[in-house]
Amino acid sequence: MKAKTNALPVSIADLSPLELARKISVAEAAAHNGVHIGTFKKNFPHLIRRIGRRRLAVTLYDAIVLPPPSKNARGPPATRR
Repeated sequence: MKAKTNALPVSIADLSPLELARKISVAEAAAHNGVHIGTFKKNFPHLIRRIGRRRLAVTLYDAIVLPPPSKNARGPPATRR
């Protein structure tokens, strides 16, 4: 029987545990995953930590390991003319 390997993205293979624990802004995490900041806050509130009175952050590991958006994900609403 084959041993199961961790299915981690290649992009974290070269990062140290200290780098993976680094906090990044919610805007950076949203940009990395290709979603709007509001969408990130709505769909992943469990990953967001309050650092200061106003600053919200996400660990780099959590931002990288998020699953890609589904193919059925809705885009922005259509505009009516």
